[in-house]
Amino acid sequence: MHPILKNFTTAYVEARSLRPFLGEYTNPDAFIARLVEKGDLIRLKNGFFLIADKIKEDRAPFEQIAGLLYGPSYVSLEWALSYYGMIPEGVYVVTCVTVNQSKRFATPIGAFDYKYLNHPRYAVGIDQQENAAGRYLIARPEKALADVVYFKCRKLKKKDLLVDLIEGRRIEEDQLKALDRKIMQEIAENYHSQAVYELEGALRLL
Repeated sequence: MHPILKNFTTAYVEARSLRPFLGEYTNPDAFIARLVEKGDLIRLKNGFFLIADKIKEDRAPFEQIAGLLYGPSYVSLEWALSYYGMIPEGVYVVTCVTVNQSKRFATPIGAFDYKYLNHPRYAVGIDQQENAAGRYLIARPEKALADVVYFKCRKLKKKDLLVDLIEGRRIEEDQLKALDRKIMQEIAENYHSQAVYELEGALRLL
């Protein structure tokens, strides 16, 4: 790792944060490009990089990167459900929700997929959490499930929705029963979506 990169405590860095340390270089951007070529930096998008030697235990800080790569946004849908242990399969795309235009980033460490949600729907049911890499925004389990239903199960009624969640997505019935019904009701009221109302009603059938 180049000594300049030791000035940063996080595993990610922006070009604008690097440039103050590059005063002795006549072309700072060319120097940054050389760091990418050498593998010291991994370019995630223009001006935003991962410091290769700072990735801990072969895992990049995906949740923090998701919010910095494109924001405002929070981690949700399948990635969040996997994070909470609600779905058994590994998830290889970091799934997020944003108030900006839907977008997808294909990076050297994996894909980041962002879906648009308007402000009233976006604002409810988000947690700020923290790990060794720092703070990040993630949907609560209720909101992550609501987002899956809102974006992917809009045509399903209550009983068919339960079949999809339990048999299709292999979410345990006990995990669905454990969801906070008051939070789910608040989410449904803010989403004003028939699909999310169906989800709220489906959970009452359990």
